[in-house]
Amino acid sequence: MKTTAKPVACLALALICAACSHVPLIGHGDKDEAPAAAPAAAEKPVAAPAAKVESVAPMPSPPPSPASQADAPSAGHVEFRYSFKTGAAPDRAYAAITGVARWWDSNHTYSGNASNLSLDVRAGGCWCEQLADGGSVQHMTVLAAMPGRMLRLSGGLGPLQAAPVTAIMTWTIKRDGSGSEVDMSYLVDGYLRGGLDAVRGDVDTVLSHQVERLRAYIDAK
Repeated sequence: MKTTAKPVACLALALICAACSHVPLIGHGDKDEAPAAAPAAAEKPVAAPAAKVESVAPMPSPPPSPASQADAPSAGHVEFRYSFKTGAAPDRAYAAITGVARWWDSNHTYSGNASNLSLDVRAGGCWCEQLADGGSVQHMTVLAAMPGRMLRLSGGLGPLQAAPVTAIMTWTIKRDGSGSEVDMSYLVDGYLRGGLDAVRGDVDTVLSHQVERLRAYIDAK
């Protein structure tokens, strides 16, 4: 009996010690032991905010810009420019311009006689024509009258009178030595049936002819 009891006591002591030990058994740690924290590198990455995603869908290309107004020709706008030099002083050149009955061609009047033309040279004044039957025609209206410097009028001449257009004629006089340089511009904007280009050539022919008659009239004085 004494021989058997000793081995049994030794076995019981070994089991008690094993139960109290913290050495893992069969590959698992104690239930009370917290699992070791996973290395930082093994942590599951947090999804990046949408604003920081590098793979962004490309933005569509903007549509081509429309052509600017300056690039497109305007069918409702024409401008005529004429210039000449004369030995007459600015005051004399201005007086000649305002004496329209003396140099305007009778073939381009309603009455057939340029002597029926008159120009009231003041703001609001009328460039008018008297007709034989007592009627009259207003060709243009004076917008600005500056003796020796500038004369500006408003009105559509010839076929332009019957159209809803704005037409501005400006005479500018500058001293050139002992004489003068005279510039005239006629700017027309608006609607004309068939387009302003349809009468551009005719208007240019008439105006250039009248300007040449004015130059000859001034030089002949």
